[in-house]
Amino acid sequence: MKLRRTGICVAMATAVIGLATAASALADTATPLGGSPLNVYVGERGQLQAVRAESGSGIFFAPSDTVGDAGFFLAFPSSGEVFGFTGSAGPFGLEEYEPFAQPPVTGSGTAADPLELVRVYDVTSGLQVTQTTTYVNGSQEFRVRWEFHNGTGASINFKALAAADFYFEGDDSGTGIFTAGPPRFIGGTNLDTGSSGGFVEVTENGHPAWSAYEALTFPDVWTKIEESAMSTESTFDDSVLAEPRDNAGGVEWDQDATGPGLAGGGTRSYEVIIRSAVPSALQLNPTNAGSRQGVPINITATALDSNGQPYAGKTLHYSISGPNAASGSATLSPTGSAVITDPGKKAGTDTVTVFLDFNNNGTREPAEPQASAQATFVDSVPPNCTVKTSGTLVGGGESGKPLVIEVKCGEAATVTMETTLTPPAGAGSSAAASKAKKIKLKPVKKKVKKGKKVAFKIKIPKSVAHRYAGKTLKAKIKVTAKDKHGNKKTKTTKAKVRLAKLK
Repeated sequence: MKLRRTGICVAMATAVIGLATAASALADTATPLGGSPLNVYVGERGQLQAVRAESGSGIFFAPSDTVGDAGFFLAFPSSGEVFGFTGSAGPFGLEEYEPFAQPPVTGSGTAADPLELVRVYDVTSGLQVTQTTTYVNGSQEFRVRWEFHNGTGASINFKALAAADFYFEGDDSGTGIFTAGPPRFIGGTNLDTGSSGGFVEVTENGHPAWSAYEALTFPDVWTKIEESAMSTESTFDDSVLAEPRDNAGGVEWDQDATGPGLAGGGTRSYEVIIRSAVPSALQLNPTNAGSRQGVPINITATALDSNGQPYAGKTLHYSISGPNAASGSATLSPTGSAVITDPGKKAGTDTVTVFLDFNNNGTREPAEPQASAQATFVDSVPPNCTVKTSGTLVGGGESGKPLVIEVKCGEAATVTMETTLTPPAGAGSSAAASKAKKIKLKPVKKKVKKGKKVAFKIKIPKSVAHRYAGKTLKAKIKVTAKDKHGNKKTKTTKAKVRLAKLK
């Protein structure tokens, strides 16, 4: 786009009229209002520019020039004349406003006392425009009001227009935007960065509504402005540019194009809000969440621009890295939100990364917002263990197979064995007492690796071995496996324990 424009300017510079208009445009200077994050500039003939603090780029062409190709125009069908200014890339051949008064910037930049710059310029004999531009620090938009005064003794018919050649965040290519409101908005957006801007309709305080609007291309916007006095019909056609092109926009007020017009001594007032927006940080909620294994975590992603407007209909791409690795996409709702679900079928911590795909190419560009969240799933499944007992002989030197308890688990765990012995009836000094009495042995604890076996041997205290020497006791063996997440699994088995006879 830049090369094409340069070619147009060079070609025109070869003509006398091109040299004259270029010299006129270069002669103008602009005054900054000094705000942030937008520093609004106003030229001698009302030309508008706003430079974003974070990028240093203007929102209108030419982005490096403080005298922007944007502003207010008056068309008089009765004479075929169009008044305005000469831009760096258009419009050309207009009757130029004559700067009349240039008061300084006033205001502190607060909502109660906004920064304000008044420019007064003559149209032609007896006709004058007072342009008031205001800005509140911290805002992504500024207001412009034009008061057109008919100082002649006769009524006049005319059309009032505002138009701009857009340039958003490093590129003048984009598509058109229109929202029906209220208030209505017409503008453009950069598909690669999500940056946008345009005109917001203002109808309060008696300001008239737009007669027409259009989101169109450069250079068509300036061709329409240059030819706007050829008819009393609307210059713009209420259409919105659908494909990415060198984009521009305009609005108009035709209430006085026919009929009685503006009476001598009368004044018409027009106002617009000029809005600029860049993507805000992508919001994820929650950013760090936990759940039990198998219980999904929903993460809501919200994408808004710096004016709080949602990127409705845009595509979010997400990827999940970790034990539940996955990827996919979602479409943003009218509120600019979409829900990403991590099913959490496996335990562990996932990182969920989401980005807003402005140009729908499936690959994140540096300007496309991205954010990440963590989803941690705690294992709630008890360890799966098997318990096997073999043998009956405990202690002594008699022949027989030793008693061994083998435990095998499907994952790493800490295994605790608790054994309760029941003596046979009639054993010990009192048959009744021995029948009811149970002997709890000291628990034995071991660690078992995933898929490995660990063997336990029952250790009989000497007092028990002596007391029940040669006897067979019943053993109730409770094996509890506990994994690293605290999940427990208990199995109980029974065995007969034969104690060796005393020598």
